[in-house]
Amino acid sequence: MIMLKKRKTVVSTAAAIFLSVGILGVGTASAAPDDGVAQMQQLIAQHSVKPKFTPPGPPLDAKKLKGKTISIQMVDGRIGAIRDVATAIQEAAEKAGLKTTIFDASSSPVKMQQGFQDAINNGADAIVNDGDVVKIIANQIKAAKDKGIPTVEVINSPPVVGVPGQGSDPNTFGNVAPDAHLAGSLVAAAAIVNTKGKAHVVIMNTSEVSAASTIVKGMKDSLAKCPGCSIVQVTDTPLAQWTTAITGLTTTLVRSQPQVNYLLPIYSDMGLFAAAGIQQAGATGRVHIASFNGTPAAQALVKKGDIYAVNVAEDDQWIGWAAVDQCMRGMLKMEPADPIAPVRYIGTKDLQGVDTSSSTALSKAFFGEDYRDGFLKLWGLM
Repeated sequence: MIMLKKRKTVVSTAAAIFLSVGILGVGTASAAPDDGVAQMQQLIAQHSVKPKFTPPGPPLDAKKLKGKTISIQMVDGRIGAIRDVATAIQEAAEKAGLKTTIFDASSSPVKMQQGFQDAINNGADAIVNDGDVVKIIANQIKAAKDKGIPTVEVINSPPVVGVPGQGSDPNTFGNVAPDAHLAGSLVAAAAIVNTKGKAHVVIMNTSEVSAASTIVKGMKDSLAKCPGCSIVQVTDTPLAQWTTAITGLTTTLVRSQPQVNYLLPIYSDMGLFAAAGIQQAGATGRVHIASFNGTPAAQALVKKGDIYAVNVAEDDQWIGWAAVDQCMRGMLKMEPADPIAPVRYIGTKDLQGVDTSSSTALSKAFFGEDYRDGFLKLWGLM
């Protein structure tokens, strides 16, 4: 979900946030328009069903770890996905007989390092990196490894199977995250299908986020299969400016680029502010949004459907349970499990009659609860 790379100097005005790229035709000359739409329809259909739980690794004996402590290091508890994953970790850990502590760095690099080092000093048995910038805490990750403390990263670095760190810092024991390229591909697929192959999009990026480049590549790869589609503009808004810049930026974009019919923010919360900008521009019904994350506030707008059309979802509950699974494997000196968490395509029609008030309700509706029993059986607790 929302992780930061090492921060670069950025300008603060909305106007300077634009990365103007002109109107880029993205389809290949050899592709027929209907072929591109059909491919995207197939991709959407494949990921519009409830994922099935598959054990991410061999069974383990959780009883051997009773009373051990997992330290949860949140980058910023104000971010819904970060907070939801932490809550799920606490729940899963309790079921497994483990204790948890939690630290909120409030997006401060100094606090990220401090919290991680405190976890080491206080004798944590495992540490979950819930959003801290990997480059900022690289020394602390290594220090934890040197003391035999496994670190697990969640919803940040795109997962890679079979390499040290599984896509995270090589000193990290394991990773749990959705396939960011697939998520971006599905977001763009929504625009392509819903415009019948005539999507003229603005990609709304936050390049400091670790998974951003992979999500954007997924979007561009899907759009490249659509001859009638174009990328009108790419923007880059720092995370710290989402609340202050995106709404005004969107209003300016929509008014100055009347051909735009879809905005593709890389994350759900960006879409909330973009939706307000579309309303201010008087473009409700003309410009729509598709994004990734699946936070309750965004899904409530998708349910309404007039602006926010699609929000590809990860399941922060599932991810929290998978993080505990990885932690226990690290504490038991086992190999790390499969790091890839499922995603699901969710549009307006999918949300009718669904409770969007909490991530727990959305998780139950779209991902089910079989994974909970699946993990408990895998841990020898059922």
